[in-house]
Amino acid sequence: MRPMSPVIDWYSAKAYQCPRCRHDTVAAPSRWEVYTCCNCATRFARFPRLQRFLRHVGVTCEVCTERCPVTVDGEPFGFLRRRHSGVGMYAQRRVEAWLHDTDEFTDHRDGVRYRNTRPSRAEAMADLAWWHSMFGPVEDDLGPVLAVVVDDEFFRYGPDTTDEQSDGFYEGTLEVYGVGILRPYMPPHRRRGQFYADSGTFTWGLIAPAGLEGLYTRNWTGHLPAALAAHAPRI
Repeated sequence: MRPMSPVIDWYSAKAYQCPRCRHDTVAAPSRWEVYTCCNCATRFARFPRLQRFLRHVGVTCEVCTERCPVTVDGEPFGFLRRRHSGVGMYAQRRVEAWLHDTDEFTDHRDGVRYRNTRPSRAEAMADLAWWHSMFGPVEDDLGPVLAVVVDDEFFRYGPDTTDEQSDGFYEGTLEVYGVGILRPYMPPHRRRGQFYADSGTFTWGLIAPAGLEGLYTRNWTGHLPAALAAHAPRI
């Protein structure tokens, strides 16, 4: 078993940052807790010598632990969560797909089920699309699915954005999306039935009200937000 890293003193100038890699780790640190950096796995506390008596809270990075809801035709279905691993040039930012499964797991893990970790939000949503198509209300429905995906690569505060848009991004009322198609792998592919993001269909950089990320099936008529309907590919 790999030994745990020693607990070191926190960064006194900016206590919310990791003392080793300066990654923002916790919004409001307490003097009586031990934290773990999600970027480099460093453990730190205000009083390292008291670590045996302090509460170890693990990774508390708000970005990594934030749940980003994914709906299907406007109804709650699952959520995405960022995952940061590695250090420096080996650092990887991946996305976890989780499924709401309250009927089976009401008292287990807050009623959710982990599905997979993927390199992008679109691929993580493809895992949720596959689960919905294979085990959802209409089983074995392998028709293509429309995906509205938050665009993490868009520079929201660049020179091309207006002051009003920048204010909207900062306040959380605007978001930038990509809209495209998720398709199933067809036989004889070894992943037949599972979904993938058809990159050729995606249009990125669409600015719209926040909270629209989700999946839309063939019944999306009337469900797709008007701000994005014009950009939905034809199937």
